[in-house]
Amino acid sequence: MRQVIGAFREGWKVFLAVAAVLSLQLISAGQLRLCGAVPIGALLSFFYLLSTAARLEAAANAPVAQAKKIMLIGLLLRLLMVFVILAVAVHISTELFLAAAVSFGAFYLTALFVLARSEVKRKF
Repeated sequence: MRQVIGAFREGWKVFLAVAAVLSLQLISAGQLRLCGAVPIGALLSFFYLLSTAARLEAAANAPVAQAKKIMLIGLLLRLLMVFVILAVAVHISTELFLAAAVSFGAFYLTALFVLARSEVKRKF
């Protein structure tokens, strides 16, 4: 968990660049009202990844049967969290849903890239 948070702290410039690119794309498309979906997707992605890291850490220190249960419950909670937030967004507007979903995907992939990069730096 500390490694994930440390990697996010080191890669804040990358996350800021992704947020700027997504926001500028929305502004250039004339969709200024959808810029609020960028932080929604970013926060959803970060909570998803931090929840995954916490569950992995808890499962690593548990017996096999309990670890399986921890990971299954964690998966269900994370999917429920994503579903609820995106369901609220789709009820507000379809465009907001799409912007939040794209933002979630972009930040999720960026976070995976930052984590992989920090591991490569740590090993070499």
